[in-house]
Amino acid sequence: MPSVASRARLAGVASLLALFVPVAAQAAPVELSTEARADQLFRAGEKKFDSGDYAGACHDFSESLKLGPKLGTLLNLALCHETVGKPVTAWHEFSHAAAWAAQNGQRDRYEFATQHVRALEPKLPRVVLQLPADRAIDGLDLDGEPVPEPRWYLPLYLDPGEHRLGVTAPGKQRATIAFRVTSSPSDQLVYVPPLADERPATSAPAVAAPDGTRRTLGFVGLGVGLAGVVTGATFGALAIASEPRDPALHGRATIATTAFVAGAAFGAVGGFLLWTSPPKSRNEAALTAAPQRDGAALRLTASF
Repeated sequence: MPSVASRARLAGVASLLALFVPVAAQAAPVELSTEARADQLFRAGEKKFDSGDYAGACHDFSESLKLGPKLGTLLNLALCHETVGKPVTAWHEFSHAAAWAAQNGQRDRYEFATQHVRALEPKLPRVVLQLPADRAIDGLDLDGEPVPEPRWYLPLYLDPGEHRLGVTAPGKQRATIAFRVTSSPSDQLVYVPPLADERPATSAPAVAAPDGTRRTLGFVGLGVGLAGVVTGATFGALAIASEPRDPALHGRATIATTAFVAGAAFGAVGGFLLWTSPPKSRNEAALTAAPQRDGAALRLTASF
């Protein structure tokens, strides 16, 4: 028979085990099967619908239908979409449900579905596309879903609300047309304008050719400036060497002063043109001046 101390130790171990058992049980929850999850979502959708949360109910019914397609779930989803103002979606779902019930021989569900189909048909909003006259279009997509070409020229039944139509054509820019559908069952025209041409591919900017004229004018300016300086120096020397009574003294002094001033001005302009001109080109021109006994001679040289 175990002693009192041994029984105490056993009781302590049992207490510790009792503490860990619930934790282990919580760490490994039972995973629901796909069918059980679908049923759980269906029940949640029913509760939300009864409480007035129609948007939440539509979501739960839709998710339940994806996990386990059942006619009852489809009928509830169709009724939910009809309630939230999506008559076209509900009409499609009731139509599928009626065919499904007819195949299963479920008369009550068939009649329920067909009654809603007949009630919805006069209320369906419809849209008619007015395509360009040339109809040079190779693709239409509505709210991201492609529209088969045979349906381009038929009424499109759309739920009320905002929609977007994408239009493509060869050699044209893609266009997106946003439009709003009302709950009216009358034809609602959506005009599709001609598409704009594709923008040409951007090419590399052309490199500007060197401005030979600017460089030539720069050389001419420097040449004329140099000629002016040489001419001024020549006539200045002649004026200094002249006799005070020489009648040509005043004229030579005037020419010297004028030539210096003009030479400096032309030289400054020529230097500026050369400094700001593009890189040197093959065509060059130069103007030089050579002093002579009674003045100066100008000489223009060019290379090509």
